[in-house]
Amino acid sequence: MDTPGIWARVRAFTRGERDAQTLYAYRQAGAAVHPLLDAAERRRFDLLVGGVSPFALQRHVGLELACAWNAFALQTLGDKMLAADETADPDTVGFVPPVTYDQVEAYYQQVQRWLGYASQAEHDPEFDLPPGTLPAALPAWSPVEPCPQPHLSAMMAALDALQLHAEAAMHNLEQATPAADQAKVAKLRGQFAAAMSGAQYAASMYRSGVSTDVHEQIETKAKAAIEALYRVGQLISYPVLLGERVPESAQPRSSRDGRPFHRTPLPGEPGFDPWAMTDAASVASLKRNPEATRVIGEMWSLDPDPAASVALWDEIRRAVETGGAALAKSKKGQPVGFYFCTPYASIFEAQRPLVLGDTAVAVGERFTLECAAEGVRVGYPFKREIVTGAFQSAAIDYCDPDQPPPHE
Repeated sequence: MDTPGIWARVRAFTRGERDAQTLYAYRQAGAAVHPLLDAAERRRFDLLVGGVSPFALQRHVGLELACAWNAFALQTLGDKMLAADETADPDTVGFVPPVTYDQVEAYYQQVQRWLGYASQAEHDPEFDLPPGTLPAALPAWSPVEPCPQPHLSAMMAALDALQLHAEAAMHNLEQATPAADQAKVAKLRGQFAAAMSGAQYAASMYRSGVSTDVHEQIETKAKAAIEALYRVGQLISYPVLLGERVPESAQPRSSRDGRPFHRTPLPGEPGFDPWAMTDAASVASLKRNPEATRVIGEMWSLDPDPAASVALWDEIRRAVETGGAALAKSKKGQPVGFYFCTPYASIFEAQRPLVLGDTAVAVGERFTLECAAEGVRVGYPFKREIVTGAFQSAAIDYCDPDQPPPHE
């Protein structure tokens, strides 16, 4: 890139933009991802042609492919964001707004890491990664409201590139999967279809000159689709990852603003709050309701596995704090409120595809948590599950442990 002239520097200074020389150096170095990914794909193709199932790849080969995909996806996101800023603001080429700088730097800094892993896996048949490293999550989005138009244009361009590559890889995988592994590939096909559907929905909404409200909706859906494709691309690259559960110690421990993620205290532990899983905006009024207070206490005392309930709740918390879910809102922009049954949890809406416990939640789908001791004292099992649906207003349920559930 040519050295920016004096007037470009003056304009950039007055706008508070940052010198992007370091980012351009990252972009140039990261271009190595394309021949590396091509070479890895050729090796996989040769194996598949030789009759090796995608689900039976040697581990170092699968890891090489998944790491190469991560490097490619991150490099693509960084490249598209720089290109979009250059197109939108040619007078300050060589400088970018701080939010763009931080976002692109986060992508490029991880490219080198994944390139290193992929290269090591290529040359070392004994190579492995620590449990929980894959599938990896996308770096956090830079907090900015509203999202600049060049940012959104870059996301849509990156989304298109990721779709094309993932679609080709999925087609090749399906063609090479033997009959014995079709049940496995069906699960992967479902996740791929959900990711592609989210991407296509965002693309169908996208156009220039939309209102701020529509712009924000497109941004939310585009981010969710990119995150979903980033993850599913790793699964297509190395399908064995589909069956690997991330250990608790490897779960994300920080929110979007970098604060550490702390597990919700259990009964008997310091800091335990019986209303911890209740809709925060409704706690004060529910505490004034003697019946609600009683059933919350019964819920905890009759729960045969409070740790399991807390773990499910913390999955929701983690999704919210990392941008994967948000409070569901009405058409007027107000929070929908809480679910009618204990623990009277908030109604949430998925911002990206989620798997909470054993429940898959699609982008835009609403969900909540139910932990209920209803009928427990007369032989009914304790109910603990993620509930999805449209959620309409309903009278509060006091979940009587001495009475069968109403549907029985």
